[in-house]
Amino acid sequence: MDKATRVPVFWDMFSKKLNLKDIPSAKLSLSPLSPLFGRVQADEGVPEISRGSGGPSDYTVTLQLRAILFAEQFLGAKKVSSGFYPVGGVSVLNLQERPAVAFRNPFDTLVLHVTQAALNEVAYEHRVPRAEPLVWPFGHFDSVVYNLGQTLLASLAQTNYVSKIFVDHVLHALNSHFVYSYGGVRVSSPPSRGGLSAQQMRRATDFLEDHLDGNIGLQQVAEVCDLSVSHFARAFKQTFRRPPYKWLIERRVDKAKQLMMDSRLSLADIAIRCGFGDQSALNRSFKRICGVAPGVWRRTTTPG
Repeated sequence: MDKATRVPVFWDMFSKKLNLKDIPSAKLSLSPLSPLFGRVQADEGVPEISRGSGGPSDYTVTLQLRAILFAEQFLGAKKVSSGFYPVGGVSVLNLQERPAVAFRNPFDTLVLHVTQAALNEVAYEHRVPRAEPLVWPFGHFDSVVYNLGQTLLASLAQTNYVSKIFVDHVLHALNSHFVYSYGGVRVSSPPSRGGLSAQQMRRATDFLEDHLDGNIGLQQVAEVCDLSVSHFARAFKQTFRRPPYKWLIERRVDKAKQLMMDSRLSLADIAIRCGFGDQSALNRSFKRICGVAPGVWRRTTTPG
């Protein structure tokens, strides 16, 4: 099994329970931006039933990226599903119920580690009951998880083009979906709340400005404002009409413009100084926001 990065505890246990070390073709791809999701794939099935064991009140949510002709899933000694698992099939496994699987076919799966604490935070922020337990028909298609999962997959393949704060937004959106769609929570119209206060606006923007060249998380910015992630994300968007990751990208582009006008730095150096992974990432964001490539903008805007 290929492990290019240091494996967090959850993924180390996941690999052992799935017997990945006994599958020569198995590959575990972890995100450098978040320890909460990864991709596991192999050209052959697992050699035996995985060893389910109890754990914290968290969940493993799996999204099938490759159809599995026949698989079995267990909670403890009880078989809870068997049969064909299509592309886009989603399963939710409560770690406390000792989940285990058995399949002999090749697989390619996006795996999410969903914590009960994150679900509780969403419920608390929206003043709804706790989502416990999560329930979803094993292997059934879920368009929301499938589409957001594709975004997470793209972030695994192109880490230079996404930021941690963006990935945090996607994971938060998934947790909100799990609370409402899998947790059985129903609300007619959530109470309307205002945006950030003047002090919170200043704290948030100052913190983001100070970390334009860094890869900060949504939790860090929320803590600066003494808010939960859910409350902060909603209030920031209501205040600035855009989520924090979009605001951050726009400010990075503004800084790149300033450096192009005030220095002779190459575009590659400017990209790094402004927090982009490389010049290509700068080009993509700059063109999307300004309508032209940064090199063209520099030639037409900067004297000489």
